[in-house]
Amino acid sequence: MEMKNINKSFGSNRVLENVNVSLYSGEVLALLGENGAGKSTLIKILGGIYKKDSGQIYVKDQLAEINNISDARTYGISIIHQELMLCSHISVAENIFMGNEICHKKGIVSLKMQKEKAQSIINQFELELDAGEILENLTIAQQQMVEIIRAISFGSKIIVMDEPTSSLSEKEVQILFQMIRMLKKQGVGIIYISHRLDELFEITDRIEVLRDGMDVGTFSTATVERSKLVNTMVGREL
Repeated sequence: MEMKNINKSFGSNRVLENVNVSLYSGEVLALLGENGAGKSTLIKILGGIYKKDSGQIYVKDQLAEINNISDARTYGISIIHQELMLCSHISVAENIFMGNEICHKKGIVSLKMQKEKAQSIINQFELELDAGEILENLTIAQQQMVEIIRAISFGSKIIVMDEPTSSLSEKEVQILFQMIRMLKKQGVGIIYISHRLDELFEITDRIEVLRDGMDVGTFSTATVERSKLVNTMVGREL
């Protein structure tokens, strides 16, 4: 995926200015920047929540017209928001297929088929989840796994994770990272937003730094120094 020369303003406030971001298959790309750097606006444009003022988005080298969330899903793009978009009073399987229900030939939703299919996907990731469990009975980490599996059920090949570890324990973070590594092996590209530098060095391949609505540097995680990232992010030496 490529985002080229993306611009976005809200009234007189210029939020993004000629931002360029690329994502490869099977890669984890970090978006790093201070609050207000433009990270959330950029991913909302990619996910069809906001419309860009100008610029182009390419998916598999094809120009993508993304004007709403449905368009984004058509191009295999899903966003896992910091606030999970799930329904607490229904089952794991029903959440996974919400908006993409599995039906009998007569058009009636099949809860049995949904549960079986959901459990099959869950088992692929070796997660201890019951597809028939009511969502509110799960931990926050487990609910996050459900959100990721939901994205996979839509056939997403580009998944954005916005501060995914903000409410997870260290053990739960490692489960999430294990899932991310499995997604990479399946060719899924992941955009990962976090302020926790230790996480970025553990799970990402490249780091894109935004500052004041502009992309100011792209670095290989394996070779960049922490001080370089911080100085690029704030625009001065600390």
